[in-house]
Amino acid sequence: MKLFFYSILFSSILCACGDNQSKEGDKLFKQGKYEAAIQQYDAYLEYNPEDLTSVYNQGRAYEELGEIEKALENYERAIEIDPKHANSLLSIGKYHFREKNYADASFYFSKASEIIQSNPQVFFLKGRAHHKLGETQEAMEAYDQAISKNGDYGEAYLYRGALKVYQGKKSAGCGDIRVAQSLNVPEAEEALNEYCN
Repeated sequence: MKLFFYSILFSSILCACGDNQSKEGDKLFKQGKYEAAIQQYDAYLEYNPEDLTSVYNQGRAYEELGEIEKALENYERAIEIDPKHANSLLSIGKYHFREKNYADASFYFSKASEIIQSNPQVFFLKGRAHHKLGETQEAMEAYDQAISKNGDYGEAYLYRGALKVYQGKKSAGCGDIRVAQSLNVPEAEEALNEYCN
């Protein structure tokens, strides 16, 4: 009976310690001490490998250190745990966009947009991926959705405007680009000079 009691006591101590390691990892991440944060997450995940938040946060720490492949492993692991983990889907989508794998980026952004429908950035990024693929109708719809969720999303106005100009709708496109300029989007001035004079 004593052995059973001590084993339960020991396991509860381990769990409490693990929780502290996860919290310490979060604290170190906020302080910009990413290597130390990763070590804390490693210690915690050894006993709690299915903890979605710590798996994802460790990925973010790797990404901050520029260790993108390791970050990607964490994000993919998070999706194995929960296929609807929107932040991981979004992070993988951003990775593919940076790598110019626009079809893969579009896939992950689309999945993320189904889950976090109130986030304008997800729709903007989805629009950018479609835009890069030459899928103008899908890009336009995504930019429209980003703007409907945040009327001050300057970049969405800029790229929607450029797309309209490309489609031969110069007046409407230049109107969007002027809105982007009024929202202090740096590239808007150049776009106005190029397309709207």
